[in-house]
Amino acid sequence: MPRPSQRDAIVRAYVDHVVAHGPDAVTLEAVATRAGVSKGGLLYHFGSKDALLTGFLDWVRELTRADITAAREVAAAGEESVARYYLRTSADDPHRDSAMFRSTVALLSLAGSEEAAAVTARELMAAWRDVLAAEAGDEFTGDLIAALGDGIYLRAIAGEPSTALARDWDAVLARLSPPAW
Repeated sequence: MPRPSQRDAIVRAYVDHVVAHGPDAVTLEAVATRAGVSKGGLLYHFGSKDALLTGFLDWVRELTRADITAAREVAAAGEESVARYYLRTSADDPHRDSAMFRSTVALLSLAGSEEAAAVTARELMAAWRDVLAAEAGDEFTGDLIAALGDGIYLRAIAGEPSTALARDWDAVLARLSPPAW
């Protein structure tokens, strides 16, 4: 695996800092230190704190697009439905401490104080809802699956596993909609 670019390292450091200390503690100096670059090096890639936020939001959008693509690929291969993928990874990702999980935690933390983060969070939730609705064949079922996955993810962020649900995703989906997933 190639080494992350300095720009990616800075964005990851930003995510780690937000997750560890909250959005109010973000300074360019703190992110630069965490990334192992000078403040000038950070400013070369991101000219301001707002530019750093924008870089993070672009990065989390890309992670989400890649996640949706992965879900569609496993569905096309017949391995599992997009809905099953969404629910399963809602429970699994937090346990792996993935970039997607950490970025989602940072995004939700920032959404409380940064309107651009709140807009991006809504945009990403809508993207998943649309994919799930397309697979389910109706908006209501897609939204129901999205809401269930979001709840599972929120529980995982809080350290509360959805153990009973995770035992049998197919049974969960069967309760949401009679057709086989």
